[in-house]
Amino acid sequence: MSKTVKDRIRDFLEQRDTGVRAEVLAYEAMGLRGAVGSIADKVVRAAVEADPCFVCDSGGMWYLKSPARETPLREISFVCVGLVPSADAEVYALAGRKVHNGETLFPPVRIRMGEHAEIWASYAEFAKDAVMVGFQWPKIQRDLNRLSRAAMGEAIVDSGICLFRLGRQFYPDVKLHVVEDLAVAMGLSFVADRGAEGEASLQAEVLFHLLGQCESAGIQTIEALTAVLYPDPVPVCFDAYAFDEAFLSALPALPGVYIMRDREGRAIYVGKAVNLRTRVGSYFARRSARPEKTQRILDRIRSMEVETVGSELEALLLESKLIALCQPEFNTQVDVHSRDIDLGAENRVLILPSSEPECVELFCIAKGTSFQQVHARKDLRDWEAAQRRLYQLYFDAHVEPDLETGAPFEILKSWLATKRDAINWVDMDRSGSPDNALRIISEYVQHCEDEAWEKISWRV
Repeated sequence: MSKTVKDRIRDFLEQRDTGVRAEVLAYEAMGLRGAVGSIADKVVRAAVEADPCFVCDSGGMWYLKSPARETPLREISFVCVGLVPSADAEVYALAGRKVHNGETLFPPVRIRMGEHAEIWASYAEFAKDAVMVGFQWPKIQRDLNRLSRAAMGEAIVDSGICLFRLGRQFYPDVKLHVVEDLAVAMGLSFVADRGAEGEASLQAEVLFHLLGQCESAGIQTIEALTAVLYPDPVPVCFDAYAFDEAFLSALPALPGVYIMRDREGRAIYVGKAVNLRTRVGSYFARRSARPEKTQRILDRIRSMEVETVGSELEALLLESKLIALCQPEFNTQVDVHSRDIDLGAENRVLILPSSEPECVELFCIAKGTSFQQVHARKDLRDWEAAQRRLYQLYFDAHVEPDLETGAPFEILKSWLATKRDAINWVDMDRSGSPDNALRIISEYVQHCEDEAWEKISWRV
């Protein structure tokens, strides 16, 4: 049997004594040429599909978790996470409940984005040597690490148990949109407005029941549980028949890509959208009026995954990478041909939204032949590193930066040809000295939340 992409990544990491960057994995293990920066990270994450055997540290290095003795579930400490955002998504309520021969509570606290480093350090110590737990664990993990990085400069969690995946093992016929669906299936009582502490406690109660069912099913160790949750081929993230109104309305109204899979977990179609909720919803509206190709996809689709990005351009680039990675049956047009498109300025920087609200994405075009994507925070906390990459790209003749060429650059050129008057960009050839050019870009990055910016530049 031929090896899966995840098998190839595992084999590659097993031969290394140190961590490996996503760009190296994409090129060496996955055979993708030109996958750099956040694009490389996204295609690697898509390939390993949240399998906790694969870990990415705070420095962006990927490695395999070291094998250890099999540990009985009864010896494991679990920390159930309660993280509840406020209305403006800048303030969160954070709590935790540790389950292991009794319970320990991390009492609820209010935290603001970019502040309270001491609280995050305390939470990391509370969760040390424990297995983290959340209903939709990948999202909880991203939110926790995004907040901890903003406050203390590093991620605090690298893996955990997804209650959705675990619940699906024992309740395959129940539509599991939220943790309350699992609680109802188990006959547990709960209150609707329960806050962060109540959220952590409800998840702990659900986890306790699921662990009892694991033991009854012969799943006695954490290693056996991981194997059930992340088999090869890897299961997808959503309930097989949950494409109802509740599922569709819960999709983000943001740019991104979607992957449709069949019963065996094979990707059959990859698409991009400016608005994922609208685009994906269109597949299931008036099905009888859909084209024949769409009908055939709908006959085969069993599950779906979505990935949000910051802009239509980033969605186009990620779609191209995922098509090359997954080789979906219904994506027939995969080649992108070079076109003679005049980009105007030879050296320019496009300033576009990021999937992280506090950041922007800088698409840096160099001499009309290639580009590089640079991630930058609006508060300029990481500006020194971003500024260094910009300087090397445009002003340091002694440094040859890695640049995206081939199909990704052709996609960028085609997109820019129709969008150049609708977005913010800086002409690096007409911006004066290096210091002045970098100052102009930093001012764009800092002021991107102004009302005028939103109206003029972000409708892409």
